[in-house]
Order: sequence, then C-alpha cells, then structure tokens
Amino acid sequence: MIMTGHDGIAAGGLMAGLILGMVAVILLRRRRVVLRTEQQFATRFMYSGNLGQTNLLDAIQFLELGNREGILHLYAGPDKGYLVMLDGRIIDAFFRDGWGKPAVFQMLDLESGDFYFESRIIRQPRIIGESMMDIALEWDALRNDAPGGEEPARMSDEDPDFQSFHESIADSLPGSPDA
Repeated sequence: MIMTGHDGIAAGGLMAGLILGMVAVILLRRRRVVLRTEQQFATRFMYSGNLGQTNLLDAIQFLELGNREGILHLYAGPDKGYLVMLDGRIIDAFFRDGWGKPAVFQMLDLESGDFYFESRIIRQPRIIGESMMDIALEWDALRNDAPGGEEPARMSDEDPDFQSFHESIADSLPGSPDA
C-alpha cells in the first residue's frame, strides 16, 4: 500500500506519537523506581521515654542538641501536651487548656508521664521566641523564688544592690582599673 500526501504525514505523526508515548512511559516507570528506592532508605528519628527516668528538661535539651524538627508528645494521665520544635528550638506548646510559655512551665513541673518525639516537617509561626535556657531559668525563678506563684521581683539599674553587683562584676573583669 502506497501512502500519498496527507496519509503519509498522518502516519508519520502517529508513529512519532507512539514512540514519544513509549519513551514517556519508560521514563515515568524509571522515576517511580527511583522514588521508591529513596523512600525505602528514608528514616525517621525516634525518641521516647518516661518522666520518672528522664526529666522533661533533659529530653528537650537532647532534642535541641540534635536540631530536631517535630512534635514532642507528652502524656501525663488524662492530660496531654505538645511541644512543637523547629531546628531544636521550641516554637509553640500546648498543655491542658494552656499554650505558650505557661504550658511549658506546667509540663516542666510534671514528675510522671510518658513522652515521645514525632519527627515531622513543621510549618507554623513561631509563638515562643525565647530559648529553652531562658524558659528554664524563668521557670526555676518562678518555682523557687516566688511564693504563691507571683512573679519574682526584678532588679532595676537604679537599685543600689544592682549597682554594687554590677560594679563587683566590672571590677573582676580583666582589664578593669582595679584588677
């Protein structure tokens, strides 16, 4: 059978389309195999414990050192809490009906319960801006120095005790006039 004019062009287009389709199918199958191979080797960081054996502050510091991203779940009886972490820093927290730093303070007070870390990508705004060290220091000050849960008094630079403390620190530094 001899093809003429438009029939030859149509047949050539059909052959080119079939060849392109087969190449596309082969490439897509190959891509799926590559994706499956990558997924098979993807691992997630797992961390869990009991607050009777590991206090929460130590668990958080461990996650900070590893620059972990995910959610630390906390279960204390019927109460549940969550610490949302990004690059090893707490960016948000929920416990009972509270959120933010007060929720972290409540969780740090717990002596029993279980926790586990769920490694996941976090996409949410930063609610807590302080470092865990700053939060822990504030929690410790509230817990130890303030009776009845009142916020501890802060020294101002106009306070004579603050000025003498500041001067004693300045005198002990290398290069100070009295050192």
